[in-house]
Amino acid sequence: MLGKKALEGIAAYKYKAGSYTYLDNVLNHFWTASVQLLPIWMAPNLVTMIGTVVMMFTTVVQLYFAPHFSEICPTWVYVLSALGLFFYQTMDALDGKQARRTGASSPLGQLFDHGCDAVCTVFNVLSAAATCQVGVGLRPYVALSSVSISFYLAQWEEYHTGVMSCGNGFFGVTEGQLTLVAVHLLAAVFGAGFWTAELPFATPFPVTMTDVLIGALVASNVLLAYGNISNVLRAAPDAIPRDELGNKHISKPLALFQLIPIGILLVLGSLWICGPDAVNYENYPVLFLFPIGIGYVFFSTRMIVSHMCKIPFTPQLRVIIPFGFVIFNAYGPSVGILSKPLIPTILASSLYVVFIVLVYLHFVSGVVKDICDFLNIFLFKIKPVTTETEKTK
Repeated sequence: MLGKKALEGIAAYKYKAGSYTYLDNVLNHFWTASVQLLPIWMAPNLVTMIGTVVMMFTTVVQLYFAPHFSEICPTWVYVLSALGLFFYQTMDALDGKQARRTGASSPLGQLFDHGCDAVCTVFNVLSAAATCQVGVGLRPYVALSSVSISFYLAQWEEYHTGVMSCGNGFFGVTEGQLTLVAVHLLAAVFGAGFWTAELPFATPFPVTMTDVLIGALVASNVLLAYGNISNVLRAAPDAIPRDELGNKHISKPLALFQLIPIGILLVLGSLWICGPDAVNYENYPVLFLFPIGIGYVFFSTRMIVSHMCKIPFTPQLRVIIPFGFVIFNAYGPSVGILSKPLIPTILASSLYVVFIVLVYLHFVSGVVKDICDFLNIFLFKIKPVTTETEKTK
């Protein structure tokens, strides 16, 4: 999966800590104490994985009760979602501390951490959509796309500048995650109707708490996107030192070109949920939103790998072409190109879900295996340190 230059690049990769917000510094005391509760044998990536699996599980439970993002869940489900997200956020903060505590720090740890963050972004949005009862339509799609594109742009900026901007110094990832925890807890305490209630003051048109939340989400992500793009376009040609640049190709035109795959995915996703397949989307919204989310995750993960391996970013449009066929299959009859869909549209959608998940898992597993073999480490196990005495025995 990875060539020699890529493996040499990631072996030479040096982690750079990002900026911290006030809340990060406050919670750092809690995280420092919490990491002492972890067994010393527990690998940092296992810490990340446990948090990720728990959060994914709580989201699946919630979607079981609210598959159309409009059903009212039992109170305990909202509490479970809040606890699951808080647990994930805590474990995500502990993995780096566990790596330093056990002496098991490696470039694979950061790669695995960011990869899990990308996947969890999709699950977080779906869970919040269910809690806020956004229903089907554009709202869950807009929320998912804005968050996913913002995540991609953060990785894209780091690729071109060597610096990742995940906030403005006051509001960052931690604040965003704890805001979602509060979203679930408010529904648990005040009832599911809290987020569907209209604002208690006069407005030109009905506005619910959910509308305010989604509006704030999109607005904040637009501002972050503006910052990401501005930073890349204003970056000096030598913003990244030569030893950190490796084999990456950096230029303004190329940077803009790398936004095209995300733009194509956004357009195709919009056509998918708003076109002839809209009825199926209304009946099975997760079947449509999940593969779109994984498409964003795939591109983000490839950008992360390219940056850490110091290699050119290749978008791999193989995830876009089958998606285009799904759109063609749905639109063909309505525009007169086909007499009927080549295959039932719901089957085409289901097959695309399987395809995109398998492509992503194949890519991730291949990258992880190559790095583990090259660095002579394990993914979920801390390799015993061999002393010089043991080597000579």
